[in-house]
Amino acid sequence: MEKIFLDTRELDEEVRERFALTEDLMMENAAAALEEKTEQILKNHKGENFISRPSVLVLTGSGNNGADGFALSRRLYCHDYSVTVCQVFEPKSEMCILQKKRAKQLGVNFINIYDLDDFIAEKSFDLKVAVDCIFGSGFHGELPYEAKAVLESVNQIDGCTKIACDIPSGLYFNADFTVTMGALKTQLFTDKSKDVCGKISVANLGVQRSNFENSLKVQPKAFLLEEKDLTLPLRNTQNVNKGTFGHAVIVSGNKIGAGVIAATAALKFGAGLVSLKGKNLEQKNIPFEIMTDENFPANTSAVAAGMGLGNSGEEILEYLLQTKLPAVLDADIFTCEEKENQKITLKEFLSERSKLKCETVLTPHPKEFISLLRKCALGNFSVQEILENKIELAEKFCNAFPHTALVLKGSVTVIGHKNSTENKVQLYVNRFGSNAMAKGGSGDVLSGLTVSLLAQGKNALESAVTSVLAHSLAGEKFKNSFSLTPFELIEKISEQKNQQHKFYFKR
Repeated sequence: MEKIFLDTRELDEEVRERFALTEDLMMENAAAALEEKTEQILKNHKGENFISRPSVLVLTGSGNNGADGFALSRRLYCHDYSVTVCQVFEPKSEMCILQKKRAKQLGVNFINIYDLDDFIAEKSFDLKVAVDCIFGSGFHGELPYEAKAVLESVNQIDGCTKIACDIPSGLYFNADFTVTMGALKTQLFTDKSKDVCGKISVANLGVQRSNFENSLKVQPKAFLLEEKDLTLPLRNTQNVNKGTFGHAVIVSGNKIGAGVIAATAALKFGAGLVSLKGKNLEQKNIPFEIMTDENFPANTSAVAAGMGLGNSGEEILEYLLQTKLPAVLDADIFTCEEKENQKITLKEFLSERSKLKCETVLTPHPKEFISLLRKCALGNFSVQEILENKIELAEKFCNAFPHTALVLKGSVTVIGHKNSTENKVQLYVNRFGSNAMAKGGSGDVLSGLTVSLLAQGKNALESAVTSVLAHSLAGEKFKNSFSLTPFELIEKISEQKNQQHKFYFKR
């Protein structure tokens, strides 16, 4: 896992103090990282024909991100490249003013925003790299119209590789590569960022990354999951039977297909027994390996409910409170209307399960999360607000309901959990997965994987993280972006290999 920080300015200050580094020296290291990335790209164009020579465009702002851009332009000017700075805003910070002066005195070419389109037209054949140094991770709010116009023009340049310094400005610049400074930031891991950040790397600012991130004052906001964090439910002993690996029960509702998908995924992911619970299922075309029952079997180990349910889940909530069984809740459980005379509301259910420390995993997508937050009296939000504030809202929910693992799905998935031994919510970010998974049934697969792990005795957090990783990594294995089906996704699960690193989950 990699650490993700909400703000790294305090880390910058602490590193300068601890290791006797100057702001100037750290900025030179930032520019050096951008220079290295630019040179890697330009080397790929070596041997090509140019009208003049390879051209690099650097966009600068008024703060220290702009200063990084001026420093980069000066360093690149020492090579056999044509370097041009488009000054989008006049320098304001002390370092930005100084770095501009250095670049100007060396002879770097400057243009203003009104000359940009003519410059692009003139240099289009030679222009191979554009670097966005307008705004960094400290920027919040709406982009100024000047910056938006500049970024729109540069986004449209064909054959030009685009690099973002620290973070794409306002998440509006379509970067192929983002070189972020010192440590990863939360802004890099919103749903929108997945389309604009490209490949993310962390620049060394003069000390090892581990030293930069190792602070007593500033703690990471979240952790970025890596492929090596996947621990598959491999069977390590031979003297076992199907009961050893639990009985996962999926509640079937109006849409039986959702239950069948989840049940198939649960069986594929190691549960010893899998049953669909519902009425008249023996008359349906259920795969032979999946059992059916009108009631919950006596040996039920874990329950998944909500997928294709289509009606009130009140009876299911009552049963889960009574039995305290591990459970995965999804889909219609969050959105079905609650009656005035309902014996137990979703909020009451979650509060009681939290007090009892029951293993519970919730897997809403953003629209379902809106309903969940509203029912739990945690606020009314729009889809846009959910997408832009996933980490903060996941933290808010988990603080309200400890011992409940939240899986907030999307192109970037956020997992949250708070246990009794820690005062803060543990947050994990998953950036794996592909747009091929944007299909009906993909979420049902995830619910099936998760309940399978709960049935096998894993805790809620471990089940959530492992199923999310297995699910998203399997989705990346598919060769195209449009024809993946839920059952093909399930088959890709079996191709996964266990990693050597073992993730430790606190109970």
